[in-house]
Amino acid sequence: MLISRLERLGLGVLTRTCPPELVDRVVGEAGRSEKRRRLLSARFTVYFVLAMCLFPQADYLEVLRLVKTGDPGLRSWSGVNKSSLARARQRLGWTVMRDLFRTVARPLGSDGELFRGLRVLALDGTLLAVPDSAANNNVFGKSGSQRSPMGYPQARVVAVAECSSHAVLDAVVGGFKESERIVSDALDAHVGKGTLLLADRGLWGLARWHRLREQGTHLLWRIERRKARRVQDVLPDGSYLARIEANKHSKATGTIKAPPALVRVIEYRVDGQVDIVRLITSLTDHEKYPAEELAVLYARRWEIELVFDEIKTHQCGRPVLRSQIPDGVHQEIYAHLIVHHATRDLLDEAARMHHSTAERTSFIRALHVIRRTVISPSGFSPLRPQT
Repeated sequence: MLISRLERLGLGVLTRTCPPELVDRVVGEAGRSEKRRRLLSARFTVYFVLAMCLFPQADYLEVLRLVKTGDPGLRSWSGVNKSSLARARQRLGWTVMRDLFRTVARPLGSDGELFRGLRVLALDGTLLAVPDSAANNNVFGKSGSQRSPMGYPQARVVAVAECSSHAVLDAVVGGFKESERIVSDALDAHVGKGTLLLADRGLWGLARWHRLREQGTHLLWRIERRKARRVQDVLPDGSYLARIEANKHSKATGTIKAPPALVRVIEYRVDGQVDIVRLITSLTDHEKYPAEELAVLYARRWEIELVFDEIKTHQCGRPVLRSQIPDGVHQEIYAHLIVHHATRDLLDEAARMHHSTAERTSFIRALHVIRRTVISPSGFSPLRPQT
């Protein structure tokens, strides 16, 4: 039957990251399994969406043609067109791709890349332009004022990434007008004991600080100069302990303010810059975690900006995503994150084979390799057992 032949389509390296049995399990847990046999099954639709993100410049039918080249024995199909593929995406929904991403996402860095036993993560956000449809505009919003909106609607993506491997470990999607501070509250995966989270001052929040510390996460955040000024003790390395309190002028009237926190403050100036950089950290032991080492380490927060560049510039390959409805936008974003993680996994494996690090390998070259495995007749299929 055609459904079984379509399901044979292989995605090469991506099939290794998302094997059929895993896809079927996630689809079933999301309640998206078919009650009757369909021409375009949920499993096939998952792989199609991944291929759609792998070949962002191709339209739906061209994506299908490219994937079909991986199995030359597959006969021509009928009854599959742009509308049927769009309906299949809508039936699948976006939570399947989110759950699949969160299932496959994992740290890729080696123990040798830890900072004094801690896995270094970075938290930050970026914006992705989406098609200018009424539905997308209502959900995501645009820049500018209500009377004079500007440009395309934009989805805000806030992510946690491993600095050493550039692997995205979790992400949430919100609208343009949603603050990064609000969106980031949903990011709890992969943080906890044994991790050190780096973040910029735009993500500061005392309640967030307490929440992450209760999970065992250590923190190294940049903060505004007017905060953490209640000095408690000056340490031998020039850093000092300070008391930081909730803003008494907070607009959230009637809410219970977060209790004060004792933090360690590290101040320094980058050569050639006038402004003083102020960091706060939960690592209060100045002997085990010297201030100079933490100041150098904080520069690794910018690794997540390189992650966003890999996804937006090189992988997406287009200034605007293709989905015309909000559910499709969420689905497409999480599919891009799966493709990115598969690419980074391939890079990490190649680096280990050559006794190197993922930072010294080419993301663009790995992306080309993955695309070739999809369209190559030697690419394996989601249903074909691997030897």
